[in-house]
Amino acid sequence: MSIHALPARTPGPDLEPDLEHQDLISNARACFLAELAAGLRSLERAAATLGQLRGPHLADIELVDGRDGRDIATHLDNCIRQGRAAYAVMHAVIDKETP
Repeated sequence: MSIHALPARTPGPDLEPDLEHQDLISNARACFLAELAAGLRSLERAAATLGQLRGPHLADIELVDGRDGRDIATHLDNCIRQGRAAYAVMHAVIDKETP
């Protein structure tokens, strides 16, 4: 989907709401949420795969010994947490709530 910017308008009491512009914003917001959700699902799958690599069945020694495996897991967890926060804040913006 391509999103094209509309020319800027100066707000004023005599201007009627620009429904086309509002539709573009709504569509872009929906795309944003969909992409963010897809990214979160991907990060969650990556974290699960890392868990398998570090688990007793596979026990990838390079990810089990030392701190590298823990660091990767922590980074993934932080990314997921931040992505969820961004998703929640965007919903608050859409729902006109204070995050």
